[in-house]
Amino acid sequence: MCALCSLWWTKYNINTHWYLEQRDVNAYTFLLQSISFFVIFHNTIPVSYVYIEVVRFLQDWFINNDIDMYQEESNTPARVRSHNLNVELAKVKYIFSDKTGTLTKNVMELKHCSIAGELYLEGSQNKMINNSINHSTKIYILDFLRIMSVCHTVIPEKSKLTDEIVYNASSPDEQALVIGSQQFGFTFHTRCSTSVTITTLNGEETYEILNIIEFTNSRKRMSVIVRAPDGQIKLFCKGADTGIIKRLSKSGEKYKHQSLMHLNDFARSGYRTLCFAYKNISESFYNRWKDEYLNASTVLINRESAKNKVAEKIEKKLTLIGVTAIENKLQDNVPKTIQALMCAAIKIWILTGDKEETALNIGFSTTLITQDSSIIIFNESNLTDLRHTINQKIYNLGLTVETMNCTLIISGRLLKHALSSDLKMKFLKLCLDCKSVICYRISPTQKAEIVDLVTKYTNEVTLAIGDGANDVPMLHNASIGVGVVGLDGLQAYNASDYSIAQFNYLLKLLFVHGAWNYEKITKMIYFYHYKTVIFNSLQLWFAIYSGWSGEVLFDRWNIFMYKSLFTVSLPFVVGLFLTTYSTETRLKWPQLYYQTQNVFSLKMFWIWILNALFHSLLLFWLCLFIMRHEVIWTKGRVGDYSVFGNVIYTCTLVIVCFKAGLHIQSWSLIVHLAIWVSILLWISFIIAYNELKIILMHFTVFINVNEIIFSSSIFWITIIFIASVILLLDIVIITIQRTLSSDTMIKKNGNLEK
Repeated sequence: MCALCSLWWTKYNINTHWYLEQRDVNAYTFLLQSISFFVIFHNTIPVSYVYIEVVRFLQDWFINNDIDMYQEESNTPARVRSHNLNVELAKVKYIFSDKTGTLTKNVMELKHCSIAGELYLEGSQNKMINNSINHSTKIYILDFLRIMSVCHTVIPEKSKLTDEIVYNASSPDEQALVIGSQQFGFTFHTRCSTSVTITTLNGEETYEILNIIEFTNSRKRMSVIVRAPDGQIKLFCKGADTGIIKRLSKSGEKYKHQSLMHLNDFARSGYRTLCFAYKNISESFYNRWKDEYLNASTVLINRESAKNKVAEKIEKKLTLIGVTAIENKLQDNVPKTIQALMCAAIKIWILTGDKEETALNIGFSTTLITQDSSIIIFNESNLTDLRHTINQKIYNLGLTVETMNCTLIISGRLLKHALSSDLKMKFLKLCLDCKSVICYRISPTQKAEIVDLVTKYTNEVTLAIGDGANDVPMLHNASIGVGVVGLDGLQAYNASDYSIAQFNYLLKLLFVHGAWNYEKITKMIYFYHYKTVIFNSLQLWFAIYSGWSGEVLFDRWNIFMYKSLFTVSLPFVVGLFLTTYSTETRLKWPQLYYQTQNVFSLKMFWIWILNALFHSLLLFWLCLFIMRHEVIWTKGRVGDYSVFGNVIYTCTLVIVCFKAGLHIQSWSLIVHLAIWVSILLWISFIIAYNELKIILMHFTVFINVNEIIFSSSIFWITIIFIASVILLLDIVIITIQRTLSSDTMIKKNGNLEK
């Protein structure tokens, strides 16, 4: 455009300007002018990616060293592994959370149990011990306690300090049961490669371990085949009710009804429940089964599936003995955290393997379900009924204003049907219309499928949080995976994008660090383009003023140093120290998180660009006006062209420095240094430039400029006057914006409290 304007201006002024007589208006001239203007404007191309990467790296440091997200008990700080997601933390719309170890502490304690239909509540150890001696169910009581102390993979160790037994367990459930059995006189104290030894009310008993059939998510149970002290081969089994009840023999269902009543009562109270069963095995049957199981253990393809099929042959016709209730308390401030997340317009899904009653109780205890919530529970028995119910619910929700205040509860069994049929999109839409969803009796594979489906369908930022190895696929399928340090190992912690020690640390990670990171990088990008456009557009105004001659306004060294030295620190300052609201304010008012998601917009981007163009135009013509009326500056020493360029350059640098400062509410020492050092570097550079004039005169025409501009008080007055005039309007606008923003926040906060 400038090259064309140059040809046009030359063509129409060649007769009135004598120095244009030898200049031809042709393609060759156009090419030369195009090259000239390309050299002038090539710095206009912004390269902000490097700034973004450096700022992201430094933001990682702030998260990793946040003392509020450090847990002293486990010596666990927050950790960032994917800093490219720092901005995404401010855009989360859906959170998918595991329950055990994520919302709960995973420090478990045996509270109650039911044996042979008899209920034993917490504190009834004496009653149980007496019943094991002279009650009609004493055989069941003793076998129940034997299963608790034998059916596990716990390894005991004696403490060197206290001489007490310390149990090392892969699962907190097993540890709770082994410790719980001690309360009733059954102590597990020795494990060898082929046996375990326990102390009972009648002395020590050693059980030979023949086989251990380990717990899996598909089996929902574990079994131990042992040879008892009397030589009888027994199978001890414990697991979820869905994994054991259907494997009972008719005679083994004697106490089924009463036991399941107690189990459901435990689940409604929020306890984790386990069923205990056993079976006597003949020597001949075991020998045949053992060979078959050994063969299955050596297959190369689908080994686990083959082992499970063989295991099912021996894990049947069981006798139900009883059930247990294990308490797993919520982590600190979980209800408060859930409420804050929901106030920030984030929808929460809890994905758990527990029973429906337990899941419902967790919903109430975490305040995911409130007293005024509508609850949609799917418990249909077949696909046809499920289809009818889903269509009916969608229709009902379309007629009511309570859509956003619904909690949907569904089992993994029905979820499998809903996601594998023509109902998939209808069901997903129904779930997305609800404020929260609880999926119970759900497998790790289903967790990952749900997260992947919602992420792809909504195209929103999703966050999955969990603590165990079975949560890793879910973490990988979400936009952001957050691992919680748990007692089930560090697989989730190490495989996640971000790691925290407790669920409630999620608030600061999202509301503070996430919102700050997004706002800071957005404003940094705006500012970087501003400082680039305001500087390079001055060359455009000078081209208009100089008849599109292609002459440069600034010395080539000044152009280079503007980007590489004088203003290099300013975007970093904006990207690291700009904060609109404090930590306390953001945590107190969750809705600020939702507002922050609208920080970046193309409209605001172009406002900054137009602001830069306006500032540069006003700056150029103000300097031009003053220079025309102050010929004393350059009289008898050097042309006003070089002085004019340096005056504009100085004004631009001062304006850009204080423009950065205007958008930073708190001026720390680093902010002061970045602003004032940038200006001082320019002044020092002019002085050093003049001292090296003998060397530099071969590369520049701007020599002895400092002798002119520093000797005139008008120079300093001009800088202060022009910078003040240009920035004054910005100061007024920013003040009004902050005032209106505060008033809006107060009004919205008032509505929220109501």
